[in-house]
Amino acid sequence: MTQRQTTRGVEWIGGTTAMPSYVIEQGEPFRPEALFWMGANGAILGSAMAKPGELLPMASESLQNTIDRPVYGRPHSPARVRVASAELADALRAGHPGLDVVCAPTPELDSMLAQMLEDMAKDGATKQSYLSQEITPEAMAAFFRAAAALFRAKPWKLVPADQSLFSVTIEQLGARDVAMSVIGQMEQSFGLLLFSDLDDFEAYLDAATVTDRREECIVPSHFSINFKRGAELAPELRKEISEHRWEVAGADAYPWLVAIGGELITRPPTSKEVTMAEAIALALTSVMAEKKALREAWDGGEPFVRTLSVSTHAGELEVTLRAPYMRAPVEFDPSHDVLADLAALSQDDEIDYDAREALEDELVRRFAASPEGKRLDEIYACRFVMNLGADYLGHTISTLGSTDLREVLFELIPRKISIQASDARWIVEEMRAFYGFLKREFGLKQADSCLRVLDRNAAKMLEAGLSDSRHFGMAKSLVMAGADAGFDMQTQEGLDAWMQSIQGMPLPPSVSLPSLPQPSFKKATKAEKNKRKAARTARKKNR
Repeated sequence: MTQRQTTRGVEWIGGTTAMPSYVIEQGEPFRPEALFWMGANGAILGSAMAKPGELLPMASESLQNTIDRPVYGRPHSPARVRVASAELADALRAGHPGLDVVCAPTPELDSMLAQMLEDMAKDGATKQSYLSQEITPEAMAAFFRAAAALFRAKPWKLVPADQSLFSVTIEQLGARDVAMSVIGQMEQSFGLLLFSDLDDFEAYLDAATVTDRREECIVPSHFSINFKRGAELAPELRKEISEHRWEVAGADAYPWLVAIGGELITRPPTSKEVTMAEAIALALTSVMAEKKALREAWDGGEPFVRTLSVSTHAGELEVTLRAPYMRAPVEFDPSHDVLADLAALSQDDEIDYDAREALEDELVRRFAASPEGKRLDEIYACRFVMNLGADYLGHTISTLGSTDLREVLFELIPRKISIQASDARWIVEEMRAFYGFLKREFGLKQADSCLRVLDRNAAKMLEAGLSDSRHFGMAKSLVMAGADAGFDMQTQEGLDAWMQSIQGMPLPPSVSLPSLPQPSFKKATKAEKNKRKAARTARKKNR
Protein backbone atom coordinates (compact mmCIF):
# COMPACT_ATOMS: atom_id res chain seq x y z
CA MET A 1 0.00 0.00 0.00
CA THR A 2 1.11 3.57 -0.63
CA GLN A 3 2.32 5.19 2.60
CA ARG A 4 1.20 8.72 3.37
CA GLN A 5 2.29 11.05 6.15
CA THR A 6 0.22 10.49 9.26
CA THR A 7 -1.42 13.63 10.58
CA ARG A 8 -0.86 13.57 14.34
CA GLY A 9 -3.98 13.63 16.49
CA VAL A 10 -6.38 13.51 13.52
CA GLU A 11 -9.26 11.06 13.78
CA TRP A 12 -11.41 9.88 10.89
CA ILE A 13 -14.82 8.32 11.33
CA GLY A 14 -16.09 5.50 9.12
CA GLY A 15 -19.42 3.76 8.77
CA THR A 16 -21.84 1.97 6.45
CA THR A 17 -25.49 2.49 5.63
CA ALA A 18 -28.11 1.03 3.32
CA MET A 19 -29.18 3.45 0.61
CA PRO A 20 -32.79 4.70 0.63
CA SER A 21 -33.81 3.23 -2.72
CA TYR A 22 -33.57 -0.04 -4.58
CA VAL A 23 -31.57 -0.85 -7.69
CA ILE A 24 -33.09 -3.33 -10.12
CA GLU A 25 -30.25 -5.15 -11.86
CA GLN A 26 -31.01 -8.06 -14.19
CA GLY A 27 -34.49 -8.27 -12.68
CA GLU A 28 -33.30 -8.66 -9.10
CA PRO A 29 -33.87 -5.67 -6.77
CA PHE A 30 -31.42 -4.82 -4.02
CA ARG A 31 -30.58 -1.88 -1.77
CA PRO A 32 -26.94 -0.85 -2.26
CA GLU A 33 -24.77 -0.37 0.80
CA ALA A 34 -22.44 2.61 1.10
CA LEU A 35 -19.29 3.15 3.14
CA PHE A 36 -18.32 6.73 4.08
CA TRP A 37 -15.18 8.29 5.57
CA MET A 38 -15.60 11.54 7.53
CA GLY A 39 -12.68 13.79 8.29
CA ALA A 40 -11.92 15.70 11.48
CA ASN A 41 -13.75 18.79 10.20
CA GLY A 42 -16.97 16.83 9.44
CA ALA A 43 -16.43 16.70 5.64
CA ILE A 44 -16.88 13.46 3.70
CA LEU A 45 -13.43 12.53 2.38
CA GLY A 46 -14.32 9.34 0.51
CA SER A 47 -16.93 6.65 -0.08
CA ALA A 48 -17.61 3.30 -1.72
CA MET A 49 -20.81 1.54 -2.76
CA ALA A 50 -21.59 -2.13 -3.42
CA LYS A 51 -24.25 -4.80 -3.29
CA PRO A 52 -25.25 -6.13 0.15
CA GLY A 53 -22.52 -8.38 1.53
CA GLU A 54 -19.84 -7.12 -0.87
CA LEU A 55 -18.85 -3.95 0.98
CA LEU A 56 -16.93 -5.31 3.98
CA PRO A 57 -14.18 -7.01 1.90
CA MET A 58 -13.67 -3.66 0.11
CA ALA A 59 -13.34 -1.59 3.30
CA SER A 60 -9.53 -1.60 3.62
CA GLU A 61 -9.05 -0.75 -0.04
CA SER A 62 -11.65 2.05 0.24
CA LEU A 63 -9.82 3.53 3.21
CA GLN A 64 -6.50 3.41 1.37
CA ASN A 65 -8.05 5.06 -1.71
CA THR A 66 -9.37 7.84 0.52
CA ILE A 67 -5.95 8.27 2.14
CA ASP A 68 -4.33 8.51 -1.30
CA ARG A 69 -7.04 10.56 -3.02
CA PRO A 70 -9.34 12.33 -0.56
CA VAL A 71 -12.22 14.38 -1.91
CA TYR A 72 -10.89 17.41 0.00
CA GLY A 73 -7.33 18.35 0.92
CA ARG A 74 -4.00 16.74 0.31
CA PRO A 75 -3.38 13.01 0.67
CA HIS A 76 -2.81 12.12 4.32
CA SER A 77 -3.36 9.29 6.76
CA PRO A 78 -5.30 9.72 10.02
CA ALA A 79 -3.77 8.82 13.35
CA ARG A 80 -6.91 6.94 14.33
CA VAL A 81 -10.12 5.63 12.71
CA ARG A 82 -13.31 5.22 14.73
CA VAL A 83 -16.11 2.89 13.51
CA ALA A 84 -19.22 1.56 15.25
CA SER A 85 -19.17 -1.92 13.67
CA ALA A 86 -16.95 -4.62 15.18
CA GLU A 87 -16.87 -6.43 11.83
CA LEU A 88 -15.72 -3.28 10.04
CA ALA A 89 -13.09 -2.65 12.73
CA ASP A 90 -11.70 -6.18 12.30
CA ALA A 91 -11.54 -5.77 8.51
CA LEU A 92 -9.64 -2.46 8.84
CA ARG A 93 -7.18 -3.84 11.40
CA ALA A 94 -6.39 -6.72 9.08
CA GLY A 95 -5.78 -4.40 6.12
CA HIS A 96 -4.04 -1.61 8.08
CA PRO A 97 -2.13 -3.27 10.94
CA GLY A 98 -0.24 -0.07 11.79
CA LEU A 99 -3.39 2.04 12.17
CA ASP A 100 -5.18 2.64 15.47
CA VAL A 101 -8.74 1.41 14.83
CA VAL A 102 -11.26 2.10 17.60
CA CYS A 103 -14.68 0.44 17.78
CA ALA A 104 -17.02 2.99 19.40
CA PRO A 105 -20.23 4.92 18.64
CA THR A 106 -20.12 7.35 15.72
CA PRO A 107 -22.94 9.84 16.39
CA GLU A 108 -21.37 12.55 14.20
CA LEU A 109 -21.41 10.34 11.11
CA ASP A 110 -24.81 8.83 11.98
CA SER A 111 -26.41 12.28 12.13
CA MET A 112 -24.87 13.35 8.84
CA LEU A 113 -25.93 10.13 7.08
CA ALA A 114 -29.49 10.38 8.40
CA GLN A 115 -29.84 13.89 6.98
CA MET A 116 -28.24 12.89 3.69
CA LEU A 117 -30.52 9.87 3.25
CA GLU A 118 -33.58 11.98 4.08
CA ASP A 119 -32.59 14.50 1.42
CA MET A 120 -31.93 11.74 -1.12
CA ALA A 121 -35.32 10.17 -0.43
CA LYS A 122 -37.06 13.51 -0.99
CA ASP A 123 -35.20 14.07 -4.25
CA GLY A 124 -36.00 10.55 -5.45
CA ALA A 125 -39.71 10.99 -4.78
CA THR A 126 -40.26 13.80 -7.25
CA LYS A 127 -40.91 11.68 -10.34
CA GLN A 128 -43.07 8.55 -10.56
CA SER A 129 -43.85 6.26 -13.45
CA TYR A 130 -45.44 2.90 -14.17
CA LEU A 131 -42.69 2.22 -16.73
CA SER A 132 -38.99 1.46 -16.54
CA GLN A 133 -36.26 0.23 -18.84
CA GLU A 134 -37.58 -3.32 -18.53
CA ILE A 135 -41.33 -2.61 -18.14
CA THR A 136 -42.83 -1.64 -21.48
CA PRO A 137 -46.13 0.17 -22.17
CA GLU A 138 -47.45 -3.07 -23.69
CA ALA A 139 -46.70 -5.03 -20.51
CA MET A 140 -48.36 -2.39 -18.37
CA ALA A 141 -51.40 -2.25 -20.69
CA ALA A 142 -51.87 -6.00 -20.22
CA PHE A 143 -51.65 -5.62 -16.46
CA PHE A 144 -54.19 -2.77 -16.46
CA ARG A 145 -56.66 -4.91 -18.45
CA ALA A 146 -56.31 -7.78 -15.99
CA ALA A 147 -56.57 -5.43 -13.00
CA ALA A 148 -59.73 -3.81 -14.39
CA ALA A 149 -61.37 -7.22 -14.78
CA LEU A 150 -60.34 -8.15 -11.23
CA PHE A 151 -61.80 -4.97 -9.78
CA ARG A 152 -65.12 -5.64 -11.52
CA ALA A 153 -65.12 -9.20 -10.11
CA LYS A 154 -64.79 -7.71 -6.57
CA PRO A 155 -63.13 -10.68 -4.82
CA TRP A 156 -63.36 -8.83 -1.47
CA LYS A 157 -67.13 -9.33 -1.65
CA LEU A 158 -66.68 -13.11 -1.69
CA VAL A 159 -63.55 -13.76 0.36
CA PRO A 160 -64.80 -13.61 3.97
CA ALA A 161 -61.79 -11.92 5.60
CA ASP A 162 -58.32 -10.65 4.86
CA GLN A 163 -56.98 -13.65 6.80
CA SER A 164 -58.82 -16.08 4.50
CA LEU A 165 -55.78 -16.76 2.38
CA PHE A 166 -55.15 -18.26 -1.03
CA SER A 167 -51.89 -20.01 -1.77
CA VAL A 168 -50.56 -19.19 -5.23
CA THR A 169 -48.08 -21.18 -7.28
CA ILE A 170 -46.69 -20.12 -10.67
CA GLU A 171 -43.81 -22.48 -11.33
CA GLN A 172 -42.67 -20.68 -14.51
CA LEU A 173 -42.03 -17.54 -12.47
CA GLY A 174 -40.46 -19.33 -9.51
CA ALA A 175 -43.43 -18.51 -7.27
CA ARG A 176 -44.44 -21.38 -4.99
CA ASP A 177 -46.87 -21.31 -2.06
CA VAL A 178 -47.16 -17.52 -2.14
CA ALA A 179 -49.63 -16.38 0.56
CA MET A 180 -52.24 -14.04 -0.92
CA SER A 181 -54.55 -11.91 1.20
CA VAL A 182 -57.56 -10.21 -0.41
CA ILE A 183 -58.28 -6.89 1.30
CA GLY A 184 -61.26 -4.55 1.05
CA GLN A 185 -63.94 -6.35 3.07
CA MET A 186 -64.49 -3.11 5.00
CA GLU A 187 -65.15 -1.21 1.75
CA GLN A 188 -61.77 0.50 1.79
CA SER A 189 -58.19 -0.22 0.67
CA PHE A 190 -59.14 -2.69 -2.05
CA GLY A 191 -56.45 -4.98 -3.41
CA LEU A 192 -54.17 -7.95 -2.83
CA LEU A 193 -51.20 -8.47 -0.52
CA LEU A 194 -48.67 -11.12 -1.55
CA PHE A 195 -46.16 -12.72 0.85
CA SER A 196 -43.45 -15.23 0.05
CA ASP A 197 -45.07 -17.79 2.36
CA LEU A 198 -47.45 -18.26 5.28
CA ASP A 199 -44.75 -17.51 7.86
CA ASP A 200 -44.19 -14.05 6.40
CA PHE A 201 -47.93 -13.34 6.44
CA GLU A 202 -48.18 -14.32 10.10
CA ALA A 203 -45.14 -12.16 10.89
CA TYR A 204 -46.94 -9.31 9.12
CA LEU A 205 -49.98 -9.87 11.36
CA ASP A 206 -47.75 -9.88 14.45
CA ALA A 207 -46.24 -6.57 13.38
CA ALA A 208 -49.65 -5.08 12.61
CA THR A 209 -51.03 -5.99 16.04
CA VAL A 210 -48.14 -4.79 18.20
CA THR A 211 -49.64 -2.62 20.93
CA ASP A 212 -46.43 -1.73 22.74
CA ARG A 213 -44.57 0.43 20.22
CA ARG A 214 -41.38 -0.03 22.23
CA GLU A 215 -41.29 -3.66 21.15
CA GLU A 216 -39.17 -4.54 18.16
CA CYS A 217 -41.42 -4.68 15.09
CA ILE A 218 -40.15 -6.24 11.87
CA VAL A 219 -42.46 -6.11 8.86
CA PRO A 220 -41.55 -8.78 6.28
CA SER A 221 -41.10 -7.93 2.63
CA HIS A 222 -44.26 -8.21 0.58
CA PHE A 223 -45.87 -7.12 -2.68
CA SER A 224 -49.07 -5.15 -3.05
CA ILE A 225 -51.63 -4.69 -5.83
CA ASN A 226 -53.65 -1.67 -4.73
CA PHE A 227 -56.65 0.08 -6.20
CA LYS A 228 -56.71 3.82 -5.60
CA ARG A 229 -58.91 6.77 -6.43
CA GLY A 230 -57.56 8.69 -9.40
CA ALA A 231 -57.25 11.81 -7.25
CA GLU A 232 -54.80 9.97 -4.97
CA LEU A 233 -52.32 9.33 -7.78
CA ALA A 234 -49.52 11.71 -8.69
CA PRO A 235 -50.37 13.92 -11.68
CA GLU A 236 -47.63 12.36 -13.81
CA LEU A 237 -49.13 8.90 -13.24
CA ARG A 238 -52.61 9.99 -14.31
CA LYS A 239 -51.08 11.65 -17.38
CA GLU A 240 -49.20 8.44 -18.23
CA ILE A 241 -52.38 6.37 -17.96
CA SER A 242 -54.26 8.81 -20.17
CA GLU A 243 -51.55 9.00 -22.82
CA HIS A 244 -51.33 5.22 -23.16
CA ARG A 245 -55.09 4.72 -22.80
CA TRP A 246 -54.69 1.98 -20.25
CA GLU A 247 -57.98 0.44 -19.10
CA VAL A 248 -59.33 1.49 -15.70
CA ALA A 249 -62.53 0.04 -14.18
CA GLY A 250 -63.65 3.24 -12.46
CA ALA A 251 -62.69 6.42 -10.70
CA ASP A 252 -61.73 4.43 -7.58
CA ALA A 253 -60.04 1.59 -9.45
CA TYR A 254 -56.65 2.91 -10.54
CA PRO A 255 -54.18 0.04 -9.97
CA TRP A 256 -50.82 0.67 -8.36
CA LEU A 257 -48.07 -1.92 -7.83
CA VAL A 258 -45.56 -1.54 -5.06
CA ALA A 259 -43.02 -3.81 -3.37
CA ILE A 260 -42.38 -3.19 0.33
CA GLY A 261 -38.94 -4.24 1.48
CA GLY A 262 -37.23 -4.31 4.84
CA GLU A 263 -37.64 -1.26 7.07
CA LEU A 264 -40.83 -0.44 5.11
CA ILE A 265 -38.86 1.01 2.19
CA THR A 266 -40.81 0.78 -1.04
CA ARG A 267 -39.55 0.18 -4.55
CA PRO A 268 -41.11 -0.12 -8.00
CA PRO A 269 -41.95 -3.61 -9.30
CA THR A 270 -39.68 -5.69 -11.47
CA SER A 271 -40.76 -6.96 -14.88
CA LYS A 272 -41.33 -10.42 -13.41
CA GLU A 273 -43.51 -9.00 -10.65
CA VAL A 274 -45.67 -7.14 -13.20
CA THR A 275 -46.13 -10.43 -15.07
CA MET A 276 -47.00 -12.24 -11.86
CA ALA A 277 -49.52 -9.55 -10.90
CA GLU A 278 -51.18 -9.83 -14.32
CA ALA A 279 -51.32 -13.65 -14.11
CA ILE A 280 -52.78 -13.62 -10.58
CA ALA A 281 -55.38 -11.00 -11.52
CA LEU A 282 -56.48 -13.10 -14.50
CA ALA A 283 -56.64 -16.34 -12.50
CA LEU A 284 -58.43 -14.83 -9.50
CA THR A 285 -60.99 -13.15 -11.74
CA SER A 286 -61.70 -16.52 -13.36
CA VAL A 287 -62.25 -18.45 -10.12
CA MET A 288 -64.61 -15.79 -8.74
CA ALA A 289 -67.28 -17.47 -10.86
CA GLU A 290 -67.08 -20.51 -8.54
CA LYS A 291 -68.67 -18.79 -5.58
CA LYS A 292 -70.27 -21.87 -4.04
CA ALA A 293 -67.09 -23.96 -4.08
CA LEU A 294 -65.07 -21.12 -2.56
CA ARG A 295 -67.59 -20.45 0.20
CA GLU A 296 -67.69 -24.13 1.09
CA ALA A 297 -63.89 -24.30 1.21
CA TRP A 298 -63.71 -21.46 3.73
CA ASP A 299 -66.61 -22.96 5.70
CA GLY A 300 -64.62 -26.13 6.33
CA GLY A 301 -65.73 -28.10 3.29
CA GLU A 302 -63.71 -29.54 0.43
CA PRO A 303 -60.54 -27.48 -0.18
CA PHE A 304 -60.60 -25.41 -3.35
CA VAL A 305 -57.77 -26.21 -5.80
CA ARG A 306 -57.69 -24.94 -9.38
CA THR A 307 -54.88 -24.79 -11.94
CA LEU A 308 -55.60 -22.34 -14.75
CA SER A 309 -53.72 -21.47 -17.91
CA VAL A 310 -53.81 -17.71 -18.41
CA SER A 311 -52.59 -15.63 -21.36
CA THR A 312 -50.30 -12.84 -20.21
CA HIS A 313 -48.23 -10.39 -22.23
CA ALA A 314 -45.27 -12.72 -21.54
CA GLY A 315 -47.08 -15.82 -22.81
CA GLU A 316 -49.13 -18.66 -21.34
CA LEU A 317 -48.65 -19.26 -17.61
CA GLU A 318 -50.11 -21.89 -15.29
CA VAL A 319 -51.47 -20.49 -12.05
CA THR A 320 -52.56 -22.78 -9.20
CA LEU A 321 -54.85 -21.28 -6.55
CA ARG A 322 -55.64 -23.12 -3.33
CA ALA A 323 -58.08 -22.09 -0.62
CA PRO A 324 -57.79 -22.14 2.30
CA TYR A 325 -54.02 -21.69 2.13
CA MET A 326 -52.31 -24.99 1.34
CA ARG A 327 -48.77 -25.81 0.37
CA ALA A 328 -48.37 -27.30 -3.09
CA PRO A 329 -47.34 -30.95 -3.09
CA VAL A 330 -43.70 -31.40 -4.02
CA GLU A 331 -43.04 -33.59 -7.04
CA PHE A 332 -39.83 -35.62 -7.11
CA ASP A 333 -38.02 -37.28 -9.96
CA PRO A 334 -38.24 -41.11 -9.65
CA SER A 335 -34.45 -41.29 -9.35
CA HIS A 336 -34.35 -38.74 -6.53
CA ASP A 337 -32.64 -40.11 -3.40
CA VAL A 338 -35.27 -39.18 -0.84
CA LEU A 339 -33.50 -40.98 2.00
CA ALA A 340 -30.26 -39.07 1.42
CA ASP A 341 -32.12 -35.75 1.66
CA LEU A 342 -33.79 -36.88 4.88
CA ALA A 343 -30.38 -37.82 6.28
CA ALA A 344 -29.11 -34.33 5.43
CA LEU A 345 -32.03 -32.76 7.32
CA SER A 346 -31.07 -34.74 10.42
CA GLN A 347 -27.75 -32.89 10.56
CA ASP A 348 -29.50 -29.60 11.35
CA ASP A 349 -30.12 -28.49 14.93
CA GLU A 350 -33.81 -28.10 14.08
CA ILE A 351 -35.28 -30.29 11.34
CA ASP A 352 -37.11 -28.24 8.72
CA TYR A 353 -40.72 -29.39 9.07
CA ASP A 354 -41.88 -28.47 5.58
CA ALA A 355 -38.90 -30.08 3.86
CA ARG A 356 -39.28 -33.23 5.98
CA GLU A 357 -43.00 -33.46 5.30
CA ALA A 358 -42.51 -33.24 1.54
CA LEU A 359 -39.80 -35.91 1.55
CA GLU A 360 -41.76 -38.22 3.84
CA ASP A 361 -44.86 -37.85 1.65
CA GLU A 362 -42.79 -38.98 -1.32
CA LEU A 363 -41.30 -41.85 0.69
CA VAL A 364 -44.74 -43.08 1.76
CA ARG A 365 -46.03 -42.75 -1.81
CA ARG A 366 -43.21 -44.99 -3.06
CA PHE A 367 -43.78 -47.41 -0.17
CA ALA A 368 -47.49 -47.68 -1.00
CA ALA A 369 -46.62 -48.54 -4.62
CA SER A 370 -43.98 -51.12 -3.62
CA PRO A 371 -44.48 -54.90 -3.31
CA GLU A 372 -44.14 -54.58 0.47
CA GLY A 373 -46.72 -51.79 0.68
CA LYS A 374 -49.27 -53.36 -1.64
CA ARG A 375 -49.77 -56.22 0.79
CA LEU A 376 -51.10 -53.83 3.44
CA ASP A 377 -54.73 -52.72 3.78
CA GLU A 378 -53.74 -49.20 4.86
CA ILE A 379 -50.55 -47.25 5.45
CA TYR A 380 -50.47 -44.89 8.38
CA ALA A 381 -48.26 -46.18 11.20
CA CYS A 382 -45.00 -45.28 9.47
CA ARG A 383 -46.11 -41.65 9.38
CA PHE A 384 -46.54 -41.24 13.12
CA VAL A 385 -43.35 -43.23 13.77
CA MET A 386 -41.46 -40.75 11.56
CA ASN A 387 -43.18 -37.78 13.23
CA LEU A 388 -42.34 -38.96 16.75
CA GLY A 389 -38.75 -39.72 15.77
CA ALA A 390 -38.25 -36.22 14.39
CA ASP A 391 -40.22 -34.26 17.00
CA TYR A 392 -38.89 -35.98 20.12
CA LEU A 393 -35.57 -37.56 19.14
CA GLY A 394 -34.33 -35.28 16.37
CA HIS A 395 -33.99 -38.07 13.82
CA THR A 396 -35.55 -38.65 10.42
CA ILE A 397 -36.14 -42.24 9.34
CA SER A 398 -32.71 -42.14 7.64
CA THR A 399 -30.85 -41.75 10.93
CA LEU A 400 -33.30 -43.34 13.40
CA GLY A 401 -31.36 -46.24 14.94
CA SER A 402 -32.63 -49.41 16.57
CA THR A 403 -32.39 -47.92 20.08
CA ASP A 404 -34.36 -44.88 18.90
CA LEU A 405 -36.98 -47.09 17.25
CA ARG A 406 -37.39 -49.03 20.48
CA GLU A 407 -38.06 -45.76 22.34
CA VAL A 408 -40.59 -44.64 19.72
CA LEU A 409 -42.44 -47.97 19.73
CA PHE A 410 -42.58 -48.82 23.41
CA GLU A 411 -42.44 -45.40 25.11
CA LEU A 412 -43.59 -42.60 22.82
CA ILE A 413 -46.45 -44.34 20.98
CA PRO A 414 -48.10 -45.56 24.23
CA ARG A 415 -47.81 -42.03 25.68
CA LYS A 416 -48.70 -39.93 22.67
CA ILE A 417 -50.77 -41.82 20.09
CA SER A 418 -54.50 -42.28 20.79
CA ILE A 419 -55.15 -45.76 19.41
CA GLN A 420 -56.53 -48.99 20.81
CA ALA A 421 -54.21 -51.64 22.22
CA SER A 422 -55.52 -54.07 19.61
CA ASP A 423 -53.84 -51.96 16.90
CA ALA A 424 -50.37 -52.98 18.12
CA ARG A 425 -50.08 -55.91 15.72
CA TRP A 426 -51.05 -53.74 12.74
CA ILE A 427 -48.39 -51.15 13.66
CA VAL A 428 -45.63 -53.75 13.98
CA GLU A 429 -46.59 -55.50 10.73
CA GLU A 430 -46.61 -52.22 8.81
CA MET A 431 -43.24 -51.19 10.23
CA ARG A 432 -41.74 -54.56 9.30
CA ALA A 433 -42.93 -54.02 5.74
CA PHE A 434 -41.66 -50.43 5.77
CA TYR A 435 -38.16 -51.38 6.90
CA GLY A 436 -38.13 -54.22 4.38
CA PHE A 437 -38.89 -51.65 1.68
CA LEU A 438 -36.22 -49.24 2.95
CA LYS A 439 -33.63 -52.04 2.95
CA ARG A 440 -34.44 -53.28 -0.55
CA GLU A 441 -35.04 -49.92 -2.24
CA PHE A 442 -32.45 -47.72 -0.51
CA GLY A 443 -30.08 -50.10 1.25
CA LEU A 444 -30.80 -48.50 4.65
CA LYS A 445 -27.83 -49.63 6.74
CA GLN A 446 -29.72 -49.91 10.06
CA ALA A 447 -32.69 -51.75 8.52
CA ASP A 448 -31.65 -55.17 9.86
CA SER A 449 -31.09 -53.94 13.41
CA CYS A 450 -34.46 -52.15 13.33
CA LEU A 451 -36.17 -55.29 12.02
CA ARG A 452 -34.76 -57.17 15.03
CA VAL A 453 -36.59 -54.66 17.27
CA LEU A 454 -39.77 -55.61 15.37
CA ASP A 455 -39.43 -59.31 16.30
CA ARG A 456 -42.24 -61.66 17.31
CA ASN A 457 -42.43 -60.16 20.82
CA ALA A 458 -42.77 -56.55 19.60
CA ALA A 459 -46.55 -56.65 19.12
CA LYS A 460 -47.12 -58.02 22.66
CA MET A 461 -44.83 -55.40 24.21
CA LEU A 462 -46.53 -52.58 22.32
CA GLU A 463 -49.99 -53.89 23.19
CA ALA A 464 -49.04 -53.95 26.87
CA GLY A 465 -47.84 -50.37 26.67
CA LEU A 466 -50.99 -49.22 24.90
CA SER A 467 -53.09 -50.91 27.59
CA ASP A 468 -51.35 -49.23 30.53
CA SER A 469 -53.15 -45.90 31.13
CA ARG A 470 -50.60 -44.88 33.77
CA HIS A 471 -48.20 -43.86 31.02
CA PHE A 472 -50.71 -41.86 28.94
CA GLY A 473 -50.10 -38.18 28.42
CA MET A 474 -52.95 -35.85 29.42
CA ALA A 475 -54.19 -35.30 25.85
CA LYS A 476 -54.22 -39.02 25.14
CA SER A 477 -55.93 -39.71 28.48
CA LEU A 478 -58.79 -37.39 27.50
CA VAL A 479 -59.16 -38.93 24.06
CA MET A 480 -59.06 -42.51 25.30
CA ALA A 481 -61.53 -41.72 28.09
CA GLY A 482 -63.92 -40.34 25.48
CA ALA A 483 -63.54 -43.44 23.34
CA ASP A 484 -64.20 -45.67 26.36
CA ALA A 485 -67.35 -43.60 27.02
CA GLY A 486 -68.64 -44.42 23.52
CA PHE A 487 -67.81 -41.18 21.69
CA ASP A 488 -66.32 -41.23 18.18
CA MET A 489 -63.04 -39.50 18.92
CA GLN A 490 -61.93 -39.73 15.29
CA THR A 491 -64.31 -36.92 14.32
CA GLN A 492 -64.50 -33.29 15.42
CA GLU A 493 -68.19 -33.77 16.22
CA GLY A 494 -67.43 -36.66 18.55
CA LEU A 495 -64.60 -34.80 20.22
CA ASP A 496 -66.80 -31.72 20.75
CA ALA A 497 -69.62 -33.84 22.16
CA TRP A 498 -67.26 -35.54 24.62
CA MET A 499 -65.76 -32.25 25.81
CA GLN A 500 -69.23 -30.76 26.26
CA SER A 501 -70.41 -33.77 28.23
CA ILE A 502 -67.65 -33.43 30.83
CA GLN A 503 -67.91 -29.68 31.34
CA GLY A 504 -68.49 -28.96 35.04
CA MET A 505 -67.98 -32.62 35.94
CA PRO A 506 -65.00 -34.28 37.65
CA LEU A 507 -62.53 -35.68 35.15
CA PRO A 508 -62.52 -39.46 34.70
CA PRO A 509 -60.06 -41.29 36.99
CA SER A 510 -57.90 -42.17 33.97
CA VAL A 511 -57.19 -38.48 33.32
CA SER A 512 -54.58 -37.07 35.67
CA LEU A 513 -53.72 -33.40 35.63
CA PRO A 514 -50.08 -32.41 36.04
CA SER A 515 -49.17 -30.43 39.13
CA LEU A 516 -49.40 -26.74 38.34
CA PRO A 517 -46.70 -24.26 39.34
CA GLN A 518 -47.59 -21.30 41.50
CA PRO A 519 -48.49 -18.27 39.39
CA SER A 520 -45.78 -15.69 38.85
CA PHE A 521 -46.62 -12.13 37.94
CA LYS A 522 -43.08 -11.26 36.82
CA LYS A 523 -43.14 -9.51 33.46
CA ALA A 524 -41.93 -11.81 30.71
CA THR A 525 -38.55 -11.00 29.23
CA LYS A 526 -38.06 -10.56 25.49
CA ALA A 527 -36.27 -13.92 25.36
CA GLU A 528 -39.23 -15.61 27.06
CA LYS A 529 -41.64 -14.00 24.62
CA ASN A 530 -39.54 -15.20 21.70
CA LYS A 531 -39.43 -18.68 23.17
CA ARG A 532 -43.22 -18.77 23.49
CA LYS A 533 -43.62 -17.50 19.94
CA ALA A 534 -41.30 -20.24 18.67
CA ALA A 535 -43.33 -22.82 20.58
CA ARG A 536 -46.56 -21.52 19.05
CA THR A 537 -45.00 -21.73 15.60
CA ALA A 538 -43.93 -25.31 16.22
CA ARG A 539 -47.42 -26.24 17.39
CA LYS A 540 -48.96 -24.70 14.27
CA LYS A 541 -46.66 -26.75 12.07
CA ASN A 542 -47.57 -29.98 13.83
CA ARG A 543 -51.33 -29.62 13.80
